[in-house]
Amino acid sequence: MNDIGTKRASIWCERFGKLMEENGYTQESFLKEYKKKYGGGTQANVSRWLGVGRMIKKDGTPKAIGFPSYENMLNIADFFDVTVGYLTGETDFETFEMEKACKQIGIDEDTGKAIKGIVTGESVEPFGKYEAKELRAVFKCLVTANSFPVLIKKVREYAENVYYMKNPINYLEIAKQKIGKDIIDLAIQCMDYQVEHDDEYGDIDDFKENGIERTEELSNAIRILNEAEDKGGGEVMMCERDVELSEYKLQKVYFEIIKEIVSDKNLPEMTIPRNEDINLAKIKCGN
Repeated sequence: MNDIGTKRASIWCERFGKLMEENGYTQESFLKEYKKKYGGGTQANVSRWLGVGRMIKKDGTPKAIGFPSYENMLNIADFFDVTVGYLTGETDFETFEMEKACKQIGIDEDTGKAIKGIVTGESVEPFGKYEAKELRAVFKCLVTANSFPVLIKKVREYAENVYYMKNPINYLEIAKQKIGKDIIDLAIQCMDYQVEHDDEYGDIDDFKENGIERTEELSNAIRILNEAEDKGGGEVMMCERDVELSEYKLQKVYFEIIKEIVSDKNLPEMTIPRNEDINLAKIKCGN
């Protein structure tokens, strides 16, 4: 196989194996269902299909296992309700319908599948599939709410502030680049050293007491490092403040959108009527 063929084979094996695992199939159980649906196939076939690209020896010569026949590729794709293109890596979308829908609104397949799982109730436990109509109503009210775009914006701002808090600019490392390598270690050692006068203890000179000559170059290096340390500390405090502020704003928008969603006009769509409500409606309608 060439490089493209090798890559396609690798993707085929990965996605075919994943589909088998997600649907709870062993080779034996898959073969049983496959034969029932398409009327052919052997254990050796399934093993080869799952091992496309693997090197084997044939007549003493190493040879890569090839792809199934196109008919079998179509059958396998149909069996798992995906496309051949998905299995071979030509597209990352499992179905043409999902690809079209996702591209139309500008989202990736994982997002599309997540939305589908919500509105069909498949990903909502327990009993989600029995509440699909109401779940669709909730989802519609959520994404069409006036506050929803604001919520998205505030989540993005909050995420950015959290990122900056967790990944602050290292001003000290930047400052070190401005100082000569021959003096950097000594400057770091002396960052807290002082020269001052105290009425009780008299003159205090940490440099002199430690036998260090306080040159202009050393003093300038210490100043640069101390300024960087102060700036870094200020940056951390500012980031923490921004996180707290954006978190407060996000919570405020959250409560606004909840209030908007559960307005009187939306409640009937999202509610499953109780038996008493249904009976009352019948009485009012004269049925």
